[in-house]
Amino acid sequence: MRKFLFITCLTWALFCGHKGYAQSESTIAATGSGRQLLPVAGMQQDLLILRDAFKAIHPAYGLYTSGDRLQQRCDTTMEALRRPLTEDEFINTLYPFVSALKCGHTQIKHAVNYQPSLAYRMPQLPFQVLVQQGRAWVTTCRLTAIQTGDELLSINSVPVTDIIKHGGDLYAADGNNQTFKELFLSEYDGFEDACNKYYHWKPPYRITFRNRQGAIKTTVADTTGKSLQSAATEVDHYKGWSSAANTDYLPLRFLRHPSVACLEVHSYQYQDTLIFDKAFKDIQEKGAEYLIIDLRHNTGGDIRIAAKLLTYLADDPFQMVGDLWARVPDPGQTRFSAYFDSSGMESLFQSFRSTGIKKDNHYEMAFQPAFGDLLNKTGLDKRYHYNGQLIVLIDGATFSSGAHTAAVIKQNCRKAIFIGRETAGGSEGCSGGSIQQLTLPNTGVVIDFPMLRVVSVIRHPTYGRGIMPDYPVLLTPMDVVTKRDPDLEKALSIINSRK
Repeated sequence: MRKFLFITCLTWALFCGHKGYAQSESTIAATGSGRQLLPVAGMQQDLLILRDAFKAIHPAYGLYTSGDRLQQRCDTTMEALRRPLTEDEFINTLYPFVSALKCGHTQIKHAVNYQPSLAYRMPQLPFQVLVQQGRAWVTTCRLTAIQTGDELLSINSVPVTDIIKHGGDLYAADGNNQTFKELFLSEYDGFEDACNKYYHWKPPYRITFRNRQGAIKTTVADTTGKSLQSAATEVDHYKGWSSAANTDYLPLRFLRHPSVACLEVHSYQYQDTLIFDKAFKDIQEKGAEYLIIDLRHNTGGDIRIAAKLLTYLADDPFQMVGDLWARVPDPGQTRFSAYFDSSGMESLFQSFRSTGIKKDNHYEMAFQPAFGDLLNKTGLDKRYHYNGQLIVLIDGATFSSGAHTAAVIKQNCRKAIFIGRETAGGSEGCSGGSIQQLTLPNTGVVIDFPMLRVVSVIRHPTYGRGIMPDYPVLLTPMDVVTKRDPDLEKALSIINSRK
């Protein structure tokens, strides 16, 4: 359920795109085992349809992976589709090809009529992990031989670096970013998925690890035993803070000495605008000298709401989106239109319109008047604008319009300080706008498919990477199990050093 909610958030359209998709008949052959298998011919045909759609209309095609390299991935995938597969197996086989496109808004979903077999269950690992910089440490665990903080070196003689690499291919990310994949492997069972879906391991597992004393040890572990746990006590990192009233799901907290406010902004919904007004009124009345905006795990939403937040923060009137374009003059009329849900396309054109202007091998798009023009200047809030020191917390799940927020702050808030980890969303922008659903006709598998390229306002982006923190912070396994917040601690340390 944790992973499902996270995937749902990440695939939410950047501009509140249509979420539905058309049902397509799938060609499925039943087996006597109760598991259904997809025919080889249908899977291969769907792979070629997806390849051609990427090549013809996907806005990320060729940006991070060359056409030749993507074709090589397609050929490798085709070779793997030589026998009937279950829908789960087909998706797992298809994902490395989709991931090679390097677009975090392009993800794979099950067919509408998918029903998992009750007899087919994936085993659970007897531990959870923290993945950082190509390494993995144990956090919670149900084994006595392994403790929080021990570093995993191999499982079943496979190096952990290989497990991380293949696990990272089971979900797509923007550009060359790794912090999102590390977070997915750590927090949303991605590491366990690699063991199950790529290696197809069953317990018991032979685990080699380095303990906290530096000794290398090996143990054989099953999944039975006590539940995942740690003896560590959770840290109350907001001890001493007071909470504002009436900010609902966007917590606003205050410290008196020094005068600090902290506002958590984890998504963008329509009712946020009322909360923002209340929050910045409170911030002004309390005279906060420092404001911490927490964009960690902000996976996006309606970018107009993000622009509203910036009206309280930017130094001057600002531009929210640097440019907007599509690969084709009319995204609603292509040879792939039959595979897309028509109501989704209608939703796209309620927010965007084609200008018909071709530039640099793509076609300029514009916002419909009713949506608002984020390609031009947005004015500042005149009542509750914040003029103090701004600190922004970011991480590997700051994505989509959350990452665009970080980019606009970087460009338009000269004194802003960034703390944490590289954003999941690219500093040069992302493919998004309105996320359509392409239903592969033979298998019924659905591809989240952005139609537009939403370019960042950053003047000198780092190609293929997200917004980088001024003060990078790495987590420790004990931070995870105790829920300690070293990002917030770093922010307060910087504030205290300026007193």
